[in-house]
Amino acid sequence: MKKKKFYWPHFFGYIIFFIAVFFISFASESLAKKTPACLSIEWPHEKSDLSPAPELVFGKLPNGFRYVLMENHEPRDRVSLHLNVQAGSLHEKDEQRGLAHYLEHMLFNGSEHFAPGELVKYFQSIGMAFGADANAHTGYDETVYDVLLPTGDKESLEKGLLAIQDYARGALLLESEIERERGIILAEKRTRDSAGYRTHVASMNFLFSGTLLPQRMPIGTEAVIKGANHSLLKDYYDAWYRPENMILVMVGDFKTTLAESLIKSRFTALEPGVPPRTCPDLGKVRHKGTKTFYHFEKEAGHTSVAIQSIWNTSPKPDSLTFQKELLTQYLADSIVNHRLEAITEKPDAPFTDTVASSWVFLNQLGSAKIGARSAPENWEKTLSVLEQTLRQALKFGFTPSELDRVRKEFLAELDAAILEKDTKDSDKLSRAIIETLNDDKVYLSPDQDKALYAPFVQALTLEQVNDAFAKVWNRDHRLVLVTGNAKIEQKNNTPESLIRAAFDASAKTEVTAPVQDKALRFPYLPEPERKGAVKKEMAFSDLGIEQLDFENGVRLNLKRTDFKKNEVIVAVSFGFGQKSEPAPGLAMLAESVLNQSGLGGLSKEELDRTLAGKNTSVRFHVKEDHFMLRGETVSKELPLLFQLLYAHLRDPGYREEAHVLVMKRFEQMYEKLIHTIDGAMDLSGESFLAGGDSRFGIPPHDALKKLTLEQIRSWIDVARNSPLEISVVGDFDPESVKSLASQYFGSLLPQKEIPQKAESLNFPEGKALDLLVDTKIRKGMAVVAWPTTDYSDIQRVRRLSILGHVLNDRLRVEIREKLGATYSQYAYNDSSRAYVGYGVLRSVLLTDPKMSETVIKAVRRIASDLALDGVKDEEFQRAIEPVLTGIKDMRRNNRYWLGTVMDLSARDPRQLDWCRSIQADYAAITAEEVSVLAKIYLDNKKAATIVIQPAKADPVPSPPNSDS
Repeated sequence: MKKKKFYWPHFFGYIIFFIAVFFISFASESLAKKTPACLSIEWPHEKSDLSPAPELVFGKLPNGFRYVLMENHEPRDRVSLHLNVQAGSLHEKDEQRGLAHYLEHMLFNGSEHFAPGELVKYFQSIGMAFGADANAHTGYDETVYDVLLPTGDKESLEKGLLAIQDYARGALLLESEIERERGIILAEKRTRDSAGYRTHVASMNFLFSGTLLPQRMPIGTEAVIKGANHSLLKDYYDAWYRPENMILVMVGDFKTTLAESLIKSRFTALEPGVPPRTCPDLGKVRHKGTKTFYHFEKEAGHTSVAIQSIWNTSPKPDSLTFQKELLTQYLADSIVNHRLEAITEKPDAPFTDTVASSWVFLNQLGSAKIGARSAPENWEKTLSVLEQTLRQALKFGFTPSELDRVRKEFLAELDAAILEKDTKDSDKLSRAIIETLNDDKVYLSPDQDKALYAPFVQALTLEQVNDAFAKVWNRDHRLVLVTGNAKIEQKNNTPESLIRAAFDASAKTEVTAPVQDKALRFPYLPEPERKGAVKKEMAFSDLGIEQLDFENGVRLNLKRTDFKKNEVIVAVSFGFGQKSEPAPGLAMLAESVLNQSGLGGLSKEELDRTLAGKNTSVRFHVKEDHFMLRGETVSKELPLLFQLLYAHLRDPGYREEAHVLVMKRFEQMYEKLIHTIDGAMDLSGESFLAGGDSRFGIPPHDALKKLTLEQIRSWIDVARNSPLEISVVGDFDPESVKSLASQYFGSLLPQKEIPQKAESLNFPEGKALDLLVDTKIRKGMAVVAWPTTDYSDIQRVRRLSILGHVLNDRLRVEIREKLGATYSQYAYNDSSRAYVGYGVLRSVLLTDPKMSETVIKAVRRIASDLALDGVKDEEFQRAIEPVLTGIKDMRRNNRYWLGTVMDLSARDPRQLDWCRSIQADYAAITAEEVSVLAKIYLDNKKAATIVIQPAKADPVPSPPNSDS
C-alpha cells in the first residue's frame, strides 16, 4: 500500500525529532553591531536564488523583530499563531543546562498582563484548550510558543498577540512560581525517562563526541533544575529573547493588513534586555576508521543495529542546486528503504523494521544511517544484511525499475500537495513554515515545488542517483552500533570487539548485483459483470447526506464536502469486530497480519510497487464492534480506490510470511510492555476496568502465541460475507461514486444477516489493583475510575464529557500546578456503544511512585468536592468554551462525518440526529446539569483504583526534546 504522505523538502527536519537549526549570521549593516554572530537577521530567501511562496507576507520591524503572515481559510475562522524564538538548549552555558526549557514553562506562570495561574484560564475562557491550542516546546536551537486562536477578528488577534508579547519580553519570573514549577519540571523529567531515552543519551555521546550536542539535552540536569532561580532564568531570558532573534508566524483566517498594523503597534517597542552574547561553539566530530558502540538496555524490547556516518559540513545558504542535491540523496535512500522492506517480508529475515536515511542538521553536521530492529539473538545476522545491502548499493548501484518507482512516488507527492493546497490546514502550514525558517531554508509553495523539481526528477539518471549515494557514504569511517536488549558476552572479548568481528566478517562476503524487478499488474481480479440495482434512495438535505440501499442489502452513505480539496475517504464496514472475537488476541493479530499480507494475488511489497505514483491506500481495521476497510484517495483516483477495496474484500491476503513477521514484532512489543508502566496498564489495567474481559487492553502473550493463520482466516471469512455498509466523504462526484459502488459492491451476492447479541460488562466497583513492573525506570501511574453508563442517552453522554473536562482541569490545577506531583494528567468519560450499561470516567496521572497514594487521595478528594459542592460557573465556562470551538472545527472535518455520523448509521440511525443536535445541545449544557451528574457518578465508594509502580528503580537521567 502507499506509504504515509511525506514531503521531501521537510525531510531533514523530521529525521531526528530533537534537532532543529543553528543559525549563521548574515547581519545587515544597521544591526550588525548589536546582533550576535550566530543569529540571522536576513530571511533565508534574501541570500538564496530561490523565491519564497508568493502567498507569504514577510515583515521586519526597525528593532529586528520579524514576522511571516499567510492568509488561509481552513479551518474557517481559526488562526495558527506562533512565537518562534531562535534559541534553545545549545545557547545555554554549562551552569544553565535546562534553563531554556524551564523558561518555556515559566512564561505560562506570570507575565506583565497575566497574573500567575491566569494565562491558561484566559485561553480556556476564549475557547482554547491548553495543550491542544496553547502549548510550547523547547529544542536545541528553538523555543516555539503556539496559540491556536478560535477566531480571526480584531479582538481575537489582539488577545493572541497580547499573550505573544508577554512571551517575548513580559515574563515576571517570580521566585514563588519558579519554586512551584520546579516539581512539575522534575515530574516531566521523570515522565520522559525510558530505556529508549537512555539509549539515545549514550548513542549521542558516541556519535557526536567532540560537539556540544550530548551536553545540551533540552530537559537539562537535575542539579540545574533544582538550583534554578530568578537571576539565572532572567539572565538567559534577557540574552536570547531578543527582538532580532524572534519571528512571529501567523497563518489562518484573518486580514493581513489588520495583522500587520497590530503587530507593528505591539512589537515595535521591544528592546533587548542586555548586550548581545557570544554564541556557543558547536564543536566538531572527528571520526576515522571503523568504530563500534554497544549499549545494553534489558527493558528496550528489541535490539537496534545501525551503520552510520557523521561528518562536519560548512553552513551554506539555501539554493536550487543544494535542494537538488538533497533531493537526489533522498531518492537514493528511498530505493535502499524499499530493498530493506522487501527483505523484511521474507520468512528468514533477521529483522522486523528498517530505515535508511541521510540528512544535514544544524547546518554543521551531516549524517547517514542504515539500521534495523531485531530480536537480540539476531543482531549478527542483522548487521551482516545491513552491511551487505549498503555495500551492494555502493558497488552495483540501483536498477532502472527502482529509480522509476521512487520517481513515480515523488511526483505523486508533488501532485497531491497541489491538489490539497487550497484547503491545507493552517496549523500544519505554520509549523512547516517555522521548520523551514529554523532550518535556514526557503519555504516554497506546492506549485513552486512541482515547477522546480518535477522536471529535474523526470530527467534524473541512474548515474546521478548512484553518485549521490556514493557521495554520502564514501567517507573515511563507519560507525557500527548495537543497542538494546542484546546481551553480547564472550570470555576475553569486549562487546565492541565482537561487533567489530561480525562487521569485518560480513565485509569479506561477496555481494551480487541486484535483479531487475518483474512487472506486476493491478487490478488482477475480473471486473464484476453487472451493476447492482438500487432498492431505496434517501436524502437528508440539512446534513448533505444521501443514502442508497441496494437490492443485495448493501448500504451506501455519501456526503460531498469542500473541507479539503481533492480528499476522499471511504469506510467499508461489516461484522461485529473485536466484540465477536473467538479467542483472546485474535483481533489484534488479524489486523496486523492482513495489513502485512497485501492481497491474495500480490504481496504487500508487490502491491506497493504496483501503486507507485498513486495517492491511494487501503487498510484493514478491527474496531470494537465492527470490521472496516478504510481507504483514502484523491478525487481522480476514485476508481482505483474502489478496485482496491473490492480486492481486499474478495481476495484478502493470509500470508504465512506476514504471520511470522507480525509474531516477531509482537514478541518485541511484549518484551517492552512487561518493563513499562504504560505496558502494565495495557496488559492488566484495561481488562481489570472491564471486569476481567480479555477483549480490553492487550491479551497475555502466551494466549497470542497460540493463535494460527487459519483462525484468522476462518473468523474474517465469515465476517466479510456479512452485510456491508459503505460510507464516502469528501470531494467527489456523487453520480460517479454511486456507479462505482453499484459495480463493485451492489453486484455482490446478498449477504446473510448475522444476529448481534447484547452484552454487558462488570465494572470492578470499590476494588483496587496494585501492579509491580520489572523496570529500573523510576516512575509510576495512579488511576482512579468511576463507573458511568453507555451511549444510549446522548444528552447524558455529552454532559458526562463536560464533567470529564472539569475534572481534568481540577486535576491540572490541584495536582500538577499546586502539588507538583505530576507532569501528565488527564481525565475523560468513555461511554460504550458496544456494551449495554458500560461506561468509565477515568483519571490517569503519571507520578513519582512514592507519591502514588498521595495522588490517589488527592483525586478522591477532588471528586468528592465536585460531587458535594458541584461545578463552579467559572470553571464550567472554561471547560465548555474549548469544546464548542472544537465542535465548530470538527464539523468541517471529513473524518468526523465518516467515523461519527455516517459509518454504521444503518445500524443506528440516531447518529444523524446526534449530528444535528451536537452544537446546540452542547451550548445548552449548564453547570447545574453537570453538577447533578457529578453527584450521581463521582461516588468514591464505587471507584476503582490502579497503582502501578516499579519493582526497582534507578535515578532519573535527562529526557530529550521537551513539550510543555
